[in-house]
Amino acid sequence: MQDKDREILESFKSDPEQAFRLMFDTYYMPLCVYVVQLADSFTAAEDIVQETFCYFWEKRYYERVQGSLRGYLFEAVRHATLLYLRKNRLVSMEELSEEPVEFPEEAVDQEELARQEERLREAVGRLPRQEAEAVRLVIMESRRYREAAERMNVSVNTLKSYLGRALKKLRKEHNLLLFFC
Repeated sequence: MQDKDREILESFKSDPEQAFRLMFDTYYMPLCVYVVQLADSFTAAEDIVQETFCYFWEKRYYERVQGSLRGYLFEAVRHATLLYLRKNRLVSMEELSEEPVEFPEEAVDQEELARQEERLREAVGRLPRQEAEAVRLVIMESRRYREAAERMNVSVNTLKSYLGRALKKLRKEHNLLLFFC
């Protein structure tokens, strides 16, 4: 189990609200990026991840997580995404591409990480200016939507549109997993 997971799970024992905030801040965006690979919709990805977090909180699943919190959350959103797709009679991007979408491994070689980061920078650099800026602010710098939108001088909805288009393009180039490292 990662140190961050251990810290979050221990925090749930003494201060559940603070632990939930830390869990949300740590995993919200990586989970959204993961789900958009399956559902091909950033808006749907956000809804699925938010609902998963709400369910996790309401049912007090933090008391039952035995292994990796990270692994649990990725599996939970994967399951929720597949249910969403089935309910809405949609096909997952995994089925369309015939390539499995896996969540990233926890340990990454530092040299490989440096190569991946460089490939990611290059891929983001090929995006249109606004899309690249949305990725940089929201994902790479972990800024909130409102703050990122203000910095870009656009509405939050416009920011989300830029981000959604950028993530689709990066997914097509198989660069989304690099956000998790």
